[in-house]
Amino acid sequence: MIKIKYIISVSLLIWVISFCSCSDDSSEPTPTELEQQLEALMNEGSKWVLGNDGVLKDGFDVRGQFTGFKLIIGNKTYTTENGLSPVWETSGVWDFQNDNPNLVLRDGVTSITLSLSGGNLTMTFMADGASTGGRTKSVSGEYEFHLVGE
Repeated sequence: MIKIKYIISVSLLIWVISFCSCSDDSSEPTPTELEQQLEALMNEGSKWVLGNDGVLKDGFDVRGQFTGFKLIIGNKTYTTENGLSPVWETSGVWDFQNDNPNLVLRDGVTSITLSLSGGNLTMTFMADGASTGGRTKSVSGEYEFHLVGE
């Protein structure tokens, strides 16, 4: 009788040890908040285009200056069409600021606040006119771009 109890106990112990040591190797690590935001900003490679609210500069509608504006966000890169330099250059780089998924630094100088919800992307930033040409003061100001995925 003692042998049977011993065999059952050992079998049960082996089963518990083998069950506890198994892990689910098929599970992938959960993406970080920054990785999720990067994926959302990249928009599956699709372009961001002006939404119904268009573009505001210092609170005034200036969407007419950005007709045909398109933004493609890549992995820490961007390209634009009809971006109106110095507000948006044709292409450049960006990165998250201070590991904040709602704050990016574009081209090392322009801090942009992001709001991304339900396929709508709002980008708010200050643009300073470059010292080339006479329109520099007319493009300087706070911009708010309201974009949707194309």
